[in-house]
Amino acid sequence: MIKKIFKWIGILVLAVVAIGATLYMIYLRPFMQRMKQVTTVQYDKELTLVLGGGGNSGILVSDSLVIVIDTKQDEAAEQLSKQVVQLAGNRPILVINTHYHPDHTKGNKYYKGQNILVGGNYTKEFWIKDVDKETLPTMWLKDKMDIKMGDDTATIINLAQNIHTASDVMVYLHKRKMLFGGDIILNKQVPALFGVADPEGYLYALDMLPKRFDIKYIVPGHGPMGGIEIIDNFRQYFLDMKTAATDESKKDELVAKYKDWAQIPVLMSPGRTISVFKDKAKQK
Repeated sequence: MIKKIFKWIGILVLAVVAIGATLYMIYLRPFMQRMKQVTTVQYDKELTLVLGGGGNSGILVSDSLVIVIDTKQDEAAEQLSKQVVQLAGNRPILVINTHYHPDHTKGNKYYKGQNILVGGNYTKEFWIKDVDKETLPTMWLKDKMDIKMGDDTATIINLAQNIHTASDVMVYLHKRKMLFGGDIILNKQVPALFGVADPEGYLYALDMLPKRFDIKYIVPGHGPMGGIEIIDNFRQYFLDMKTAATDESKKDELVAKYKDWAQIPVLMSPGRTISVFKDKAKQK
């Protein structure tokens, strides 16, 4: 009897390992490979966009300051820092992290002696525990600030509520009418909803942002840059998943709309978003 039990336990373990390996090869490995790809776009003389290699990044140069939005991870983070140093020369550098996740912050370690700004709803203790001490910020933004950058003005805002995280930050360039959305805005990629992530918070932000700013161009946290349609599409995703959470008859049809979006079963999937909507509804 005991031998049979161990036999079935072994079979179950092998089945789980096989399923995990299959999911890795089909979904996770290609996704990670796409994330590592880096594309540099020289938007204009002062603004360079470095897409991929973690979260999308921007480098904005003025006579007195260089702003870096998100510092990537792994080799891409090191390459970005070298590019920034070359562009900055002797000018000070301000790093802005749109949120604390490592694909947006692991490169902070290459900016020792420079200011690193994040949302003020995080604490130093939280950062050291959930990220690491090596990437610790120096500035904690509670509300917003404006920085003159040549003939443009960069507005940095802390959304200060549970959306993707508890303290998501965005950067809006007024003259360029460009918004760096961090992971509040993704282009054809399903969001990862864990921890305090709140789909209702996403809907609030995606409704509010076009009303607050005159947006013509969007640099999402992940995916190609584009226009206001990125917000429209991402907002519709959440609306569709909210409907799917309450109307089982429409679920398959609504989920199928996003089959071409980058996603990972369970981790980053319409099913996960639907599940979170259902959990939030139960808590009310």
